[in-house]
Amino acid sequence: MNENTPATRTAPTSAIERREQLLQAMRQEGGTWDWVRARASYVVVPDPRTVRRDLEQLRKANSVYRDRETGLYQVN
Repeated sequence: MNENTPATRTAPTSAIERREQLLQAMRQEGGTWDWVRARASYVVVPDPRTVRRDLEQLRKANSVYRDRETGLYQVN
């Protein structure tokens, strides 16, 4: 591995950093996201409730939107 691989990312120290890392991963990988896919993108895998809360906080901040029919999230 080199220093550019995702495995060398540092673990976030706050909820804001954790959400920023999630948003960055969503922008890089694109597509639709559910909480399971989002959870896999974290450096330190959190509780499922934390992942769902992070996705909802990103939605409330208008960084992502949630499709009402599928329930999946996408970057704005």
